[in-house]
Amino acid sequence: MIGSGTGTDGDAGPYGRGPDSGDGSNGYVDPHCPEAGPPPSYYECDVFSGAPCSPGEGCYPAAIPPQHKCETESYGSFCAQEGSGTQGAPCDNGAGCAAGFVCLITGASTQCARMCDLSGSHGCPSGYVCEPIDVPGFSACL
Repeated sequence: MIGSGTGTDGDAGPYGRGPDSGDGSNGYVDPHCPEAGPPPSYYECDVFSGAPCSPGEGCYPAAIPPQHKCETESYGSFCAQEGSGTQGAPCDNGAGCAAGFVCLITGASTQCARMCDLSGSHGCPSGYVCEPIDVPGFSACL
């Protein structure tokens, strides 16, 4: 009987409605992870000054994906080889932007954007707005 409330008949699956996979499940299996709390963050350097990165390196924000089940992404800033791209220049997977810029996937393309600070101490050029990016705690001129 479909809709009996057991969660195992029809297309309900053991954890809620989902596509019928033929075995009564919807493909999702809860890993039963403990409460994670806020994601960890690591700040190796300052994205505005580049300190303490070596010559030829810039400081860039990054999101590091989890490596194991039940881990969360971690966020921070890390020293990496400096590129030459500035506002609007094409970039590839975070590489190619000058120090003080970050590689972002935008509606137009993947391009460099100037890092900024929502407090206004590091603003944007005329015509751009400082907006948060997908790495918590960091913003760029869009």
